[in-house]
Amino acid sequence: MGEEVHRPGQERGAAVIVVDSNVLAARNLTSVQTRAAEQVEELDPLWIAPPLWRYEFQNILAKTIWARQLTPEAAMAAWRTISTQMAENEHEPSPEKVIELSSRYRITGYDANFIALAMEMGVMCVTEDGELQRMFPGIAVSMKDFATRPSSEGRVREAQPVYRTRQKRSN
Repeated sequence: MGEEVHRPGQERGAAVIVVDSNVLAARNLTSVQTRAAEQVEELDPLWIAPPLWRYEFQNILAKTIWARQLTPEAAMAAWRTISTQMAENEHEPSPEKVIELSSRYRITGYDANFIALAMEMGVMCVTEDGELQRMFPGIAVSMKDFATRPSSEGRVREAQPVYRTRQKRSN
């Protein structure tokens, strides 16, 4: 994976996933998806995202304020919390990869940022975007599918050592 990624309070060297802005919102704002996001975090607490997440998340906050689901003060508190959590886990995908994916698959540059980052880091992208899940089946996965996948999928694991009983020597 190249770059070292960590989240405050987490052990270094744990598995990493890319999460899109809606997954970040589900974890940090109360919604019908909150429990699913918490399950993803329990399985894989190291989340990375392109810097674009900031603008998308701010837009999500604006829409929740407009819908009177959050006050501006509560939105700012949520922003402070998540920006602290993600401070060291922003990674910029290469513009070449973003443009290549966007033109080849006719996806937005926004979506291409998340998929490109997952591809470049060699990890999964957890997203609720069904179109991305269909277009990138080995990379883009829903929160539910991520939480129910076999534990070895998407992670590097060391082989278990084989132990045998020691034979007594006969004299």
